[in-house]
Amino acid sequence: MALKVFISYAKEDREAAERYYELFEKEGTAPWIDFKEILPGQNWEAEIDRALSDANLVILLLSKRSVSKRGFVQREANDAINRLRQKQPTDIYVIPLLLEPCEVPSHISARLQYMDLSITGAWDQVRAALKLASKQQSIELEHGVIAGPFNVLTEKLEENWKALPGHNIGIEYPKFQSGSRSDIAKELSGFFAGKAFEALIVSRQKPWDQQPDVFKTKEGPAAMNGHWENFDIVHATQNFLSITFDVGWYGAGAAHPNYYSATYNFQFLDRLISLDLFDFFSDSRKAIERISELCLHELSKEYWQRTGEVLSGSQLESFERGAGADAKNFRRFTVSGDRFTFLFPVGQVSGYALGRWSVDVSFYELLDCLVVNGPHTLAASLS
Repeated sequence: MALKVFISYAKEDREAAERYYELFEKEGTAPWIDFKEILPGQNWEAEIDRALSDANLVILLLSKRSVSKRGFVQREANDAINRLRQKQPTDIYVIPLLLEPCEVPSHISARLQYMDLSITGAWDQVRAALKLASKQQSIELEHGVIAGPFNVLTEKLEENWKALPGHNIGIEYPKFQSGSRSDIAKELSGFFAGKAFEALIVSRQKPWDQQPDVFKTKEGPAAMNGHWENFDIVHATQNFLSITFDVGWYGAGAAHPNYYSATYNFQFLDRLISLDLFDFFSDSRKAIERISELCLHELSKEYWQRTGEVLSGSQLESFERGAGADAKNFRRFTVSGDRFTFLFPVGQVSGYALGRWSVDVSFYELLDCLVVNGPHTLAASLS
């Protein structure tokens, strides 16, 4: 399997980015960069987001220009860092590479080791990281991922229909296997397969809704609707599972794509039970108020880390609207051994250019609100 590598760069660094595209290609990977892959007439924002979602590895080419400007290079970096939260701790998913000495944004340097490409032997280190990432991905695709009592394999539905407009659909979903919990594995597999096939069928463009006067040729990429999904196992124990999906879609001829995260949390002592946020708390109102307060603080801090600016004005209002004390603002969440992670899609707490956001809230911060011996204890237990 060729490692799918997404290359993020500032437009001013295009010449250097093209050189590294060629180097990654020589290493046997399948690199993706916008100016080589996006065809005339395609929705370029949708294609960038689709490629980013589909990538096994994200390369951030950093320079004095890219770290100081706002726009898609920052959005791509922000989205990659947020997706990193859903990966396994040992997974190589994002590699920041310095095209020249520059100040690496703190929200990147605090989480990832970066490499200055001007240092002797730097490419040997990059090559070693590629080999390890490729090995990790190959093992996961061929043998699956161990998660609690399950072995989790990846299934995929793909359909490309050329019409006026047509559709291009790619949906990954998990298949669960287990010797000790075969009943639960069967139910989980059926649940996610059902959702995948439903998304496939609903996303198909209808033959009677064709617009040949608008979309002149079936070969034109602008005449395609798109829908894509992929997933990550966030956390699993013998009795608990947390999983997230990246979902994206766009309509033929639309100005912007749309994408969001879908999250699912389950406990399975004697049978499989789906959990919502209220299932974790004895005092839901108090919990939501506390979560909102903590999220607003962390969002403000990260805004400063991303932009170097103190939160104010319309951005402050956007945060307060999208992460205020309303339960609907926190319906997308995952659970790990000691914390909740709340996911905020583009548009909920900020504009498009700043990308997605996520905030970790520890169980400790919510101890007086959590149900005694509630489902969070199953997430915390590895036995």
